[in-house]
Amino acid sequence: MLIECSMEDFIDYIADDPVRPHLFEDNVTRFEGKFRVFADVDKQGFDMKVNAIVCTVMCPFIPRTEDQLRMYATGEIDELIEEVEAKFDEDDTSIATVFCLYSLWSYSKGAGRRLVNELLESVPIMYPNVSHVITMSPPTKMAMQFHTSNGAFLMSPNDETINYEYEIPDYGVVVH
Repeated sequence: MLIECSMEDFIDYIADDPVRPHLFEDNVTRFEGKFRVFADVDKQGFDMKVNAIVCTVMCPFIPRTEDQLRMYATGEIDELIEEVEAKFDEDDTSIATVFCLYSLWSYSKGAGRRLVNELLESVPIMYPNVSHVITMSPPTKMAMQFHTSNGAFLMSPNDETINYEYEIPDYGVVVH
């Protein structure tokens, strides 16, 4: 089952992040503002087993470096974003709303795949304005195999990372 993680209950799990353990000085950042953490969990009564965790951010650009994520978290990049957004009308779709998965890890086999699929199914409902689901993945063979086997396609290799893009399912959901 997909859940959005609260900082109070999930901050300790961030120490297990094998992809970007050093990203922020304070891991509280992963739960603040446009940053969110989601998990695939099994619940039985009051017990909960965490199977996989993904850290995400919603932003108006495609993050390509860890520095860009840090700058976005601290607001240093906001001025640049405001400059770009000012060039477009509100109705213009040229400014995308990107849902970016920047760190993902699993505690049991198949749980990472399940988490990504659950998240993809939920994005159009939770975030109807999202136009792209992108990863900011490490440039490793394992990351490539994981994302391409889950249906993502290679979007752009960068110096530090590789962006993959997932299709957002269209269920014909209309949010009023």
